[in-house]
Amino acid sequence: MLACGVGIAVGFVVGLLGAGGGILTIPILLTVFGHTAHQAAAESIIIVGVTSLVGMLSAALARRVRWGTGLIFALVGIPGTLAGAFLAGAVSGRVLVWSLSLLLVVVALSMFWRAVRARGESRMGAASEQPAPTPRWRTYLITIAGAFGAGALSGFFGVGGGFVVVPALILLLRMPARYASATSLLVMTINMVAAGIGRIPQFAAGLSVDWAVVALFAAGSALGSIGGEAAGRRIPDRIATILFGVLLLAVAAATLANDLS
Repeated sequence: MLACGVGIAVGFVVGLLGAGGGILTIPILLTVFGHTAHQAAAESIIIVGVTSLVGMLSAALARRVRWGTGLIFALVGIPGTLAGAFLAGAVSGRVLVWSLSLLLVVVALSMFWRAVRARGESRMGAASEQPAPTPRWRTYLITIAGAFGAGALSGFFGVGGGFVVVPALILLLRMPARYASATSLLVMTINMVAAGIGRIPQFAAGLSVDWAVVALFAAGSALGSIGGEAAGRRIPDRIATILFGVLLLAVAAATLANDLS
């Protein structure tokens, strides 16, 4: 039942922020259940995939999913996801842990910068000034590059990629946080299917999965995601952005501390 209870908490975060499932699930599987880095990454694919699907359906009912952008991100990112999953099998568990922690810190700082800039623009009344329109070709190029990068990181780390997709949608495409978090659930669902396919060689080589923990964790996480998605509708964009950054820093610190202990 511990796995179910922890899953509910993780699912709530996923539904609330549209990300955080894998970056919370993997450290928990490492520290609480004593799984190896590669095992935790593989199990996270299943857990985050189920959680993202449930959260995405809830967000879709609230009409917060930007289907066009989400599908482009997911489909363009599939080659990157497969490549990342293949590369993950060739590196050590420590490399996975440390590179993930470094990435979390970088993304967290970018989110804080976004929140500070948004506050400054609000005080200066910049919101009343319409920014110059972005050329369509540039929007497409940014979307494709961000999608491939998110897919590669998703496949490599065994996470949904929401911690990359959400900032990309907010920072690059200027999508409001509440829509970015909902749309990222669609991307994460498709990413996890591709990442699972990319992990087939590791499973064939004997990588094991604790199916009892995975099933309870996934069930609790899916349930929690519904409540988190509902709560996310009431949180201002700037607060959601800050919360996301704080979560990333906390998880990075906890992951490094566990690896050094």
